[in-house]
Amino acid sequence: MAGFRHELKFIVSADECYRLFEDISPYCDPDPHVGEFQTYEIASIYYDTADLRFYYDREESVAYRRKIRLRSYNRGGKVEALFIEIKEKHQQYVFKKRINLRSQRVLELGIPHQQIPLELVLEDLVDCAEARELQYLQRRLQLYPVINIRYHRRPLIPRYEGDMRITFDSRITAGGDDLGCYDPETEKAIISSASGVLEIKTNKAVPIWLQSAMCRYHIAQTRYSKYCLGVDAVYGRAGRGFHPRVQWPAKELETQGTIVENAVIEPPIKIAAGA
Repeated sequence: MAGFRHELKFIVSADECYRLFEDISPYCDPDPHVGEFQTYEIASIYYDTADLRFYYDREESVAYRRKIRLRSYNRGGKVEALFIEIKEKHQQYVFKKRINLRSQRVLELGIPHQQIPLELVLEDLVDCAEARELQYLQRRLQLYPVINIRYHRRPLIPRYEGDMRITFDSRITAGGDDLGCYDPETEKAIISSASGVLEIKTNKAVPIWLQSAMCRYHIAQTRYSKYCLGVDAVYGRAGRGFHPRVQWPAKELETQGTIVENAVIEPPIKIAAGA
C-alpha cells in the first residue's frame, strides 16, 4: 500500500517520449521488473455501479472519487500477477490500495474475464482492512464488471527521488474478454498508435532536471482517463449502451467440482457522493 501522491498526465507522441527518456536516462534506471523490451503489459477489469457512478464522478470532476479494478500483469499472453485495487482521488492527491491475489482461480471459472463478478474475487481475499473495505463497497454500491482496459507500460525509476515513478503507456485498448491475451477482433484502440500517456507519479515536487527536459519538448499537462474513454469507445458516449449482467447460472460457475451459488443482484443502494 502506497501513500498519497500526485499523478501528472501528458499526451505525447511515442517519438517524443523516446527522446525524452533518452534525455533523462542519466537520472533514471529501468524498472527491474521489465523484460528485454523495457515494457510490460497491464490489463484491468473496471467495476462500477449499474448507473456508472464512478464514470460520472470523474467526468463531472467530483473532488473525491474512486476506481475499483482487477488488474493483471502479463507476459507472453499469460497472467503473471493478479491484484484487486482501490484507487482513490482526493482533489489533486491519489491514494492506491491493493491486494495480491495469490491464486488465479477466479480466472479459471470459465467466465469471460470481462464479466467476472466482484463477489467471486472477494471470496479469494485474505481478511485484511482492504478486503473489508471492498466488501463494504460491494454491499453498499453493488458493483458490476464494466470493461477491460489494456496497455503496454515503459517505466523509469529516478535514481535520487525514491518516491517517484515515470511511465509511458501505449497501445491502449478497451474491450475483449481475456485479461492475459490481446484480441484484435474485440479490443478497440482509444488513443492513436503513434501516441501514448506519459505519467509522473510523486509525493514531492517534480525535480528541475525533469522539468527542464519536458520544457524542451513543450509537453503540457492534460486530463486523461483510460476508463472513461474505454467506456465511450465500447458502449457509446456516457456509456449509454452499458447493461450489467445481473446473474450467472450456477452451471456456468463450476470449477474443480465446486459450484458457486447464483448471485442474484439487488438494486444498488443510493448513497451520498463520497460516502
